Amino acid sequence: MSSELRLKREGERIALLLERDGKSATIEWVRRTMRIYRRAVLGADHFARGGEHRRGYVESYCDFKRWLAASK
Repeated sequence: MSSELRLKREGERIALLLERDGKSATIEWVRRTMRIYRRAVLGADHFARGGEHRRGYVESYCDFKRWLAASK
């Protein structure tokens, strides 16, 4: 991962997972979490659909996406 990559919300969590579980498991976790967060934001009956929670979910999703791109 590039030392210049700045993750607004998820950097510490990803670093912990990398140290604890390794790169392959972290990539799998990030991809799975991205699917969950995307479903939550787009789902009509989920609290992440609107309000203050939506922004956090979207920012986290973007962090995950940036990290995956930098991890290749």
